[in-house]
Amino acid sequence: MSEKTYILEWRGSKRGPCSHADIEAGLAAGELHSLYKINVDGKWLVLRDFLEQHRATTKQQSSRAVVLPPPPEPSPIPLQRSATVLPPPLPLQQSAVPVSSFQRAGPDTPPHRPAWLWPVVILASAACIILVAVGAYMVASSDGSSVDPNGTPTTGEKLTNEEIAESKSPYVVQILATWKAKDKAGVLVKDGANGTGVHLKNENGYAYFVTNRHVVEPPAKAVQVEYLLNFNGAEMPCEVVQLARYDLDLAMLRAEIAGLVDGPVLPSVKRKELKVGQECVAIGNALGGGISVTTGVISAFDKFPAGEYIRTSAPISSGNSGGGLFRTRDGVLIGITTLIMKEGADELVQNFNLAIPMDYVLDELFWE
Repeated sequence: MSEKTYILEWRGSKRGPCSHADIEAGLAAGELHSLYKINVDGKWLVLRDFLEQHRATTKQQSSRAVVLPPPPEPSPIPLQRSATVLPPPLPLQQSAVPVSSFQRAGPDTPPHRPAWLWPVVILASAACIILVAVGAYMVASSDGSSVDPNGTPTTGEKLTNEEIAESKSPYVVQILATWKAKDKAGVLVKDGANGTGVHLKNENGYAYFVTNRHVVEPPAKAVQVEYLLNFNGAEMPCEVVQLARYDLDLAMLRAEIAGLVDGPVLPSVKRKELKVGQECVAIGNALGGGISVTTGVISAFDKFPAGEYIRTSAPISSGNSGGGLFRTRDGVLIGITTLIMKEGADELVQNFNLAIPMDYVLDELFWE
């Protein structure tokens, strides 16, 4: 039987038919990526989702126990008349003397154990079991969280909007991009854009921030491009060090800060740990007027050619691009606010705002 083949599509360009082996080889060689669409039995899927399903099915099939047929019964072997008759066992030696119960035990005799030993062993075992059970309960109830760099406990208990705003706003920064470009009359004029960034980590004296690509991408032929961010109340220059692949609207900035100490990363979770209906808080530089906070819920998860996005009812405005979306329950970062849905040229769709999940931010696969 010939192997099943599929058609792949990326931004209107189709290729195939490709077997599963061809797809795996193309991914390994970098000719394909997991955001391709694949036609499976007339239905288009994201290649990443198809591969996960295929690998899960293959693993499940390989883990099934193979029942082997019972071994054949051995054929009876007739007794040989010439079988050798073994001699009878030797009698007990006359010199063997039984050890009296009151006599000191020899080296092969187990030592006498005091009567109190077994109760102590039982009590110690019970104490160990109780400690293990308590530890497992504490780990399960903590929802895998700990303490963030600001010292805010990220336990499984739900935080208030006020607590989220107070503990997470220091991670969110204003970003200003400026440049000069020619207007319609050919005159070189100054222009720019406001946006938001999220402080992810410190490494080797640099602070790293993630934002949206469209915040820091000037128009073609722009000159004198500069980037500034407001970090802990001080404006400082920064540079773009990475852009995301696969049309993902992400960029990475860094700023050199003297005396900066490397520290833990901002706690975050990936898409699989999120559910529709969970409450969330969006923090960003709305309209370039400074850091502000809005609240809502996770409304849905929407798939686009560039990947899967979190839909939220938390209001997002121009300038919020690149800001942080935090889960209210434990304050972890769940996404980077990116898009406002429009119907037509100017009409906004109410409570339909999108954020990029942290899967794309944290995985080097999605970065140039």
